[in-house]
Amino acid sequence: MAGKYCEAAIGFLLRSFSNRRFFWICVIILSVWNMATIFMLMKNRSDTDSTTIGVTTSYISWINTFPAVSICLSKNRITKEFSEAVKRRSADGHSPSYTYIRTLYDYLFINPNNLYLKEEYCKEFNSTCGVDILGMRKELFASSCTEFIEKIYFSEKLLPNCEEIFKFHELEMGYCFLANNLIDYQSIEKMPLVYSSLDEFRNLRLVLRSGLIYRYDLYIHSPENQPYFNALAYTITSDPSVHSFNVEGIENNHDVIEEPVSQRMCKFDTETSDNNVLYSFSTCMSKIRSEIEMNLCNCTLFSQSKNSSINYCGVEGISCLDKGSGKYSSSSSDCSVKLYKILSGNLPARVIRHVGSNMACLPSCMEQQISYVGSREKNHNDYGDSNMVEIEITSPPTAKYFRTVTQTKLDLVVAVGGVIGLFTGASLLNILEVISIIFSKIKRTFTR
Repeated sequence: MAGKYCEAAIGFLLRSFSNRRFFWICVIILSVWNMATIFMLMKNRSDTDSTTIGVTTSYISWINTFPAVSICLSKNRITKEFSEAVKRRSADGHSPSYTYIRTLYDYLFINPNNLYLKEEYCKEFNSTCGVDILGMRKELFASSCTEFIEKIYFSEKLLPNCEEIFKFHELEMGYCFLANNLIDYQSIEKMPLVYSSLDEFRNLRLVLRSGLIYRYDLYIHSPENQPYFNALAYTITSDPSVHSFNVEGIENNHDVIEEPVSQRMCKFDTETSDNNVLYSFSTCMSKIRSEIEMNLCNCTLFSQSKNSSINYCGVEGISCLDKGSGKYSSSSSDCSVKLYKILSGNLPARVIRHVGSNMACLPSCMEQQISYVGSREKNHNDYGDSNMVEIEITSPPTAKYFRTVTQTKLDLVVAVGGVIGLFTGASLLNILEVISIIFSKIKRTFTR
């Protein structure tokens, strides 16, 4: 009995496939299903995996860019010069108390990582403790590297003018001097500190004045970045020291910038909403921190806008930032209230948590990979009482990352055309021929 049913089924299939119409219907349905599946896979790949990073090792011919070196002025000790500057600003001309001088000194060096300030010593004064604190900075801090850099050597060669290397900027970490930074040059290729794989020496040595109102914090980072609150700093002391690093660069094919940011997961320096500020991970972090400070306490310690001094925090604002006691009214927008509730706790930690959970700051597409090797002290000091610090590249890079586009829009069009040809045997000429036949039939129908 089962054999008869099997024979009947086979006979039905043979008769069905002998019917040409049924056969071609099955072929068309199968082809359409396969084409749709392949199209979805190609579209998904184009949307999520259009770029790749490879490695090139032809290092003999490379000209390598030295990493950016930044020096920021930080708190050292109260000097007679500072005490005299405070006395000149005293309303009654009398010598102010030490506690008041100390409070102003702390205020002078306020930065996002050091918000400690004794508010009670400023209660009898105005919002900025009785002085123009930004005016005092301009008077007492260096605005040119010649005021504190005695000598500068690169590749063991004495450079005659430090101002050709270190450019002054007022940043989130205060008064800073930046070398080999993209903020001062049109492109990385125009930066002054470069070296080749054949160079015997790959170092930058700085001899700095000591005994001033400020000391120095050293930052080593990629050329597009700047010192910011979460960057690693090396304190320059009276002990001669050498900091060693290894650097690997990254280059991008010219068409990478045409790809969506969501696919390459990085940004170029020109991809910013503010034409006056180049994009980098550090500038993005600083901007978000400034926005959070304004949202919490209606003031900020740093703003990338030219009118940053307008909203500079007074004593109460600094206390607000330190305590995290930001306020919001019932009339605040839902977005502001939500941001306040999410960003609770230590302010730098809030920014880091916010950026990490929302991917608000992407890395730069041209960011150098800088690896810290170690630090050591020199056994002798040939520079007297001056501070000496040296940054060296331990070994020249033997590999460089190269980001390329693996799936362009043209590749997608070609792939789609190939799939259509594979399953239908059609080409552009066939399609145009079919369209021509259809229009001819329509024309004959309406001209009868």
